[in-house]
Amino acid sequence: MRNRMLATVAVGAALLLAGCSGSGSGSGSDSGSGSGAAVEERPGPGPSGAESRADGARLLYRAGGGRSAQNPAFAPDGRSVLLTEFSGGYNKGAAALGILPSDGGAPRTVLDDPDRAAVNLPGASWNAAAGAFAFATDRESGHDEVWLMKPGGAPERVTSHADGSGYSEPSFSPDGEWIVFQQSWEPERAAGQDDAAGQDDAAEQDSLWKVRRGGGAPVPLVDGRGTGTDNRQPNWSPTGDRIVFQRRGAGREDWSLWTVGADGGGLRQVTGTPGEHTDPSWSPDGRFLVFSSNLGGLPNAQLFVVAAGGGTPVRVTHDDAAYDGAPSWSPDGKWIAFESARGGEANPAALWRIPAPAR
Repeated sequence: MRNRMLATVAVGAALLLAGCSGSGSGSGSDSGSGSGAAVEERPGPGPSGAESRADGARLLYRAGGGRSAQNPAFAPDGRSVLLTEFSGGYNKGAAALGILPSDGGAPRTVLDDPDRAAVNLPGASWNAAAGAFAFATDRESGHDEVWLMKPGGAPERVTSHADGSGYSEPSFSPDGEWIVFQQSWEPERAAGQDDAAGQDDAAEQDSLWKVRRGGGAPVPLVDGRGTGTDNRQPNWSPTGDRIVFQRRGAGREDWSLWTVGADGGGLRQVTGTPGEHTDPSWSPDGRFLVFSSNLGGLPNAQLFVVAAGGGTPVRVTHDDAAYDGAPSWSPDGKWIAFESARGGEANPAALWRIPAPAR
């Protein structure tokens, strides 16, 4: 998922729909009492008899009415997939969270605040130890904060700040005790910040932080403004020792993949070839990264896999007419789920899955 700017939509009444499938406890059945509102289910064919592509990818879910299905993240038991559904197209409009079976079908809406955007990150956003998934939303505030939600439960706010920045793209540490996230500034707000380097492009100098699941003061990990870099979409490794993210220098178009230690030390670059290498997440054994890239000048980004320590990327998807991004590896290592927009990111995306490459 290419980074979404901070939401500035109006406050609306909240609608919470409980009863999710595939919770972190390993249950494959829906549970929990609803709020009295009907659960919204939308048709979406799964891999059995579903639409397929020449590269072996099969459709999981396509929304209708111009909505865009994005950011698939597997439940810890692998039976379900968390997703964000944008109402106005790719990264546009209000956004709701839903859960669908990992082999496709009709998603169940679990959080839908009218005129608000609740957005999850692909990768490690759903955690077994916490029994919850993390996401960002601007409910109750004019900027994004980090929240978590247990399947069948109510949203729980993790962060609260008032400096005008947005906290977004959260993912869990494997023990469920910490959440890493990115801090972004709205362009009009960033231009007015005091920048010691004399630059006023702070909107493109996002930083990375971590916070305890129960809240408290965030801990800095990567200082974007202090280093003149833009750092986004952090994903915690399943081994717990490192965090992967995408980075670029100020004023540059190319993104590269980096990792940093869970304590903020040991910064390492993973990819060095030119291109927009984005949306990284980990294989379940922590040895590989899957990401989206236009490596080699592709007309639309495709999925690639690279060793976590660096090396030659291996291409996974092969449909140059579609943008493929926001990949997540299944817990059993067999599948990679991703978003795909035919004709590029100007169009709504659908969710697909493809067999993971042999490693």
